[in-house]
Amino acid sequence: MIRLRPRHTVGLVDNCWQGVLAGLLVLSLAMTSPAAENAAGTDAWPMFRGTPSGSGQSLVTLRLPLSEHWQQRFTDCSFTATPVVAENRIYLGDLNGRFLALALETGKTLWEFNSPDSGFPAAAAISTQTDEPLVVVGDDLGTLRAFDSQTGALRWSVTTDGEISGGPTILMDHDPPVVLVGSQDATLLCLELASGKTIWSHEIADQIRCSPTVGHAPAGPRVFLAGCDGSLHVIDALTGAAVTAIPLGGPTGTTPAVLGSQVFFGTEGGRFFAVNFVDGVVDWQQQPAASAPAYRASAAVAEGVVVVGSRGRVLEAFATSDGSRLWRQPFAGRLDASPIMLQAIPAAAAAPAPVVLAADAAGRIAMLRLTDGIPCWEFDAGGSFVGSPAVVANHLLLANEDGTIWCFHSAAEHDDETE
Repeated sequence: MIRLRPRHTVGLVDNCWQGVLAGLLVLSLAMTSPAAENAAGTDAWPMFRGTPSGSGQSLVTLRLPLSEHWQQRFTDCSFTATPVVAENRIYLGDLNGRFLALALETGKTLWEFNSPDSGFPAAAAISTQTDEPLVVVGDDLGTLRAFDSQTGALRWSVTTDGEISGGPTILMDHDPPVVLVGSQDATLLCLELASGKTIWSHEIADQIRCSPTVGHAPAGPRVFLAGCDGSLHVIDALTGAAVTAIPLGGPTGTTPAVLGSQVFFGTEGGRFFAVNFVDGVVDWQQQPAASAPAYRASAAVAEGVVVVGSRGRVLEAFATSDGSRLWRQPFAGRLDASPIMLQAIPAAAAAPAPVVLAADAAGRIAMLRLTDGIPCWEFDAGGSFVGSPAVVANHLLLANEDGTIWCFHSAAEHDDETE
């Protein structure tokens, strides 16, 4: 039992905020003061979607335009995971069995672990308490490892019976702190963070490919799994007992995004859902035509708006209340990387505005206004992005399938700091 406790960016930037004030009257509340538990802080991006809620939202504000700070290219390497960041260190594994700790400011390798027989397809998760300095990551053979985040020393490991293809979720507000992880053996584990000891387990009917996320119901905290068995599973976070399972009509491996009493996610069949987990009902769904493209990316959500990309090469925003489409922006490549939300300040303005950041399989990185989806900064990195962006302090991080880690920063602010 546990107790709750670039492309040519100048013109884009100049044009980005023309006429934006009317739109901001409608949607600026989505990002101006997000609930702390539903957005990653400015000093860390500690897990796949930033927070246990899976919102994909950050309190970071970036001043535009961004410029390349550094890039690191690793040979015989392919990244599909999202970088995670804390204490000025980046943690990231590749498909060939290398797990890296890098310096945020320089990209220098601080330590690495090599697994000759397995790879790391999904994001790690980092403890944000100094008395438990751990980074936890799963591999494609089903082993979950916890390393000392400062030294790389192995603290513990747990073996499952299936690939761990969704990043773990660490809950620091539980007593004791715990890590949640699912695998393709169809089992969700709740482990004590300090030791890896199993507290409870929960089995579903088919593979788990998503990261587990957490929300709060009147009866207590709930864990959410969008399963390959075609159901959204709602689980008691304290005991591991099933609360309800809501049929979806098809499988999914995307990570549910939680906001209030709603959970948002897409499926392999091209449906996008908003589920009220308190009442156990589907609030709305975007019902596709036949042979609709699959959703492999997870959604990002803030008050009033949810944004998601699909394999149909489109990034879309829907109203959280009724599913009405707010805007639609085409991309050149598939959007398997999940978008994130933050704030940005254009070069000629002082006030921040909400934006969404996305990267596609054609190597395009784009920042778009949350109000209407109009791009305000872009960069052609080449390669293909499957792992999602991460933001911390004055930095934007991404890693691609070609083995390159990109770090961008707000050049104007960096110049001011170094003068």
